[in-house]
Amino acid sequence: MSEVSTIRRIVEPVLWFAGLLAIWQVCVRVFEVPIFVLPAPSDFLADMVEERWRLLHHGLITTRLILVGFVAGAVPGIVLAYLIAKFRIAEQILYPMVVFIQGLPKVTLAPLMLVWFGFSDLPKVLLTALITFFPVMVDSVTGFKSIDPRQYYLSRSVGASWWQTFRLFELPSAAPSILSGMKITIVIAVTVVIVVEWLNSQNGLGYLVLRAMDSSNTPLIFAVLVVGSLIGVFLSFGMSLLERVLLPWRRF
Repeated sequence: MSEVSTIRRIVEPVLWFAGLLAIWQVCVRVFEVPIFVLPAPSDFLADMVEERWRLLHHGLITTRLILVGFVAGAVPGIVLAYLIAKFRIAEQILYPMVVFIQGLPKVTLAPLMLVWFGFSDLPKVLLTALITFFPVMVDSVTGFKSIDPRQYYLSRSVGASWWQTFRLFELPSAAPSILSGMKITIVIAVTVVIVVEWLNSQNGLGYLVLRAMDSSNTPLIFAVLVVGSLIGVFLSFGMSLLERVLLPWRRF
């Protein structure tokens, strides 16, 4: 029954998406919409096949930046969340500062990043890390604060060290909330990297969109959007798979 349910969850969205593309295709052809305004699915899918190696090259570059920026934001977010959850003084001092930084419009920091770090991958990684940091931290704080106090009593009663308590009690208990934040954030990171690549890049999917805009190649723009969406889907699926591996006791 579980296998049937899993197959159904995969097949149903695919069929709905295929139906949407079919309606799109018919509407564009019937109403004779110009290709530079809105290409038919057959147009940008053909571009995806024709430009597959170019899209693959730039897609891999973007994916690498997504993963590096995501890790650079998620790891400090989890560490800071632990400090905020464990130490009241850390919550009083650090949390307001984090909220203030979160309120800054991150993309507007891009010009400053370019001045400070030049035209390299570092500004893209830093901006991605800044934007992914806060959601992971907030969910991680929730996870660490929701730990049953009786676990600490048990830990002390058996003489467990700080590291043993963290590894065997605290981290497994907070892991569902941490991974929930990470699953949401990894998809946000895809959008962030592509947007930042518009501002400063000589490669990547954002750069490819700029080149397509320069040549008024609307089908290629849509092809890039599809590739970006597929990257988000695969990374989200990867996070779900990681959750299943790390939390085998949970029901999915």
